[in-house]
Amino acid sequence: MSFYEFRKRIMEEKKRRERQEKQTRTESSHESVVGRNKFSVALLGLERAGKTSLVKKLLKQEDIVVRPTYGVNLENYQYRDLNFTCFDLGGHQPFRLSLWKKFIERADSVIYLVDSADHARFDESKETFWHYINFAKQSAPVLFLANKSDLPKSKELTEINTSFELDKFLRNLRPFNIKKVSALTGQGIYEAWDWVVDVLCGAQQWKVKIGAAVLSDIDGNILSEAIFGRPSEQAVIANDFKKLKELTKMFAVESKESIQSVKLESLYKKHVSHVKRGAYCLSVMIDPIDPVTRAQQIQLRILENFSRNPVEVQKNLSEVFESKFPLEVEGGRR
Repeated sequence: MSFYEFRKRIMEEKKRRERQEKQTRTESSHESVVGRNKFSVALLGLERAGKTSLVKKLLKQEDIVVRPTYGVNLENYQYRDLNFTCFDLGGHQPFRLSLWKKFIERADSVIYLVDSADHARFDESKETFWHYINFAKQSAPVLFLANKSDLPKSKELTEINTSFELDKFLRNLRPFNIKKVSALTGQGIYEAWDWVVDVLCGAQQWKVKIGAAVLSDIDGNILSEAIFGRPSEQAVIANDFKKLKELTKMFAVESKESIQSVKLESLYKKHVSHVKRGAYCLSVMIDPIDPVTRAQQIQLRILENFSRNPVEVQKNLSEVFESKFPLEVEGGRR
């Protein structure tokens, strides 16, 4: 064996050991969070990026006038079967200097918001992101959100990725994702949040069980409805089903001017996921521990089908769900 071949073999063995040690550290960090049900999340971004509005959307609070955050807002809430403490950190420079570091160091996950329509502040936001992200735990997943994607001047993800140089983020070193969202319409928020939850708790392929569904037009007229499960199960949620129809009508009127909109509401011991697309609104009732993203994917697929084939709207809603998504309805085969 020549000297160069010997040296090449030694270098390959060294790299193999480094990869193995890295994998061991990653698995160790992963095991430290799997099985827990309490997590903390640091929500960062410049002032007016939409952090507080996003939190209120996640908490299913009604839309209200949001005031700038001075200092930190602490919000505790439950999503699926996990409990979260969210550190909503004020984005003004004095708060960045005095507060951000200690909260980032404690957080199990970091979410960074950028106003995708405020191009003039991209450089400042980029510098802020790269400076403070270094204080995050090595095991903490990082979610980068391009907020206000509903605005005409909002940049596409490819442009934001280039502006913030996110390709050099070394995605192999920690869980990382970037998504477009709108704290105003709710678009993309639950999909993004489900990604964080899946990474933190190690969930794979979460299923959703739909207990009932209501379809309406944009004026709130009920076009079709369905309640799933055995008669005894239907009787238990009968009152909730009446309320579901009322909530669907209200959502249809609220979102009438939007091309697409989503919303999540609490209904006693259930959650209601609303999706509006085009001329129709579809609302479904799910368990609080089920992922909203999966429900909304199903709703969007059905509404897209209605848009392409308007005659499909005349079909019984129970038949639509049970023929296209038999495993997702209450009482379906698991």
